[in-house]
Amino acid sequence: MLMNRRCFRAFTLIELLTAIAILAILAALVLSVALPALRERSRLATSTNNLRQIGAGFFLYAADNDNRLPGHAKTSDKWPRIVHDYVGSTKILADPSDTESFVIRQRDPLSNASNYTSYIMNGYNDLGALQDETVEIRLNAIPRPSQVILAGVLSPGRQHFYMDAQDGDQDSVLNKSAYRDGSPYVFADGSARFIREVDHRVELWMMHPPGSDD
Repeated sequence: MLMNRRCFRAFTLIELLTAIAILAILAALVLSVALPALRERSRLATSTNNLRQIGAGFFLYAADNDNRLPGHAKTSDKWPRIVHDYVGSTKILADPSDTESFVIRQRDPLSNASNYTSYIMNGYNDLGALQDETVEIRLNAIPRPSQVILAGVLSPGRQHFYMDAQDGDQDSVLNKSAYRDGSPYVFADGSARFIREVDHRVELWMMHPPGSDD
């Protein structure tokens, strides 16, 4: 009895190369979508960590100064120099999203004349610090530390040291969308987290926002 023979057709070299080429194109398409998102995520993580370390510098300063945070200085060292004295790094003062950072422009991030860092500190306007630099902000006196921002991302090209909501320019000096639809912030409880632009409120920069019970 004769057995039926099954015929097996092998891939030709051209067919194999075509299949490899198609897979390579598909892989390139996937990477072209995934890589920018991964880079953005990495930059956001670096920015968030920078702000967390800036907050740590504030807390170390407070530990040496009767629990007082750095104030809205006019005649003394501004906050970047104070943070550097405690953290010992200027790298954390440059945000990955900042296209005009001091690294690119080769400026002094510790200057007391203009803010060449990528971040802006709370000016404590509702406590009168804008007019009086002797106003002291004590960590243990902040009623809702997880809801009070200490620092955020400065808009590229701006040189404001402090977030002065009473000046009415908070929307231009603060970069609320450094990373797509939001930006990271460091809070008075030491946490650093991302806030979408639509969820940002100027009251988050106030010790005693209107309508609070504190």
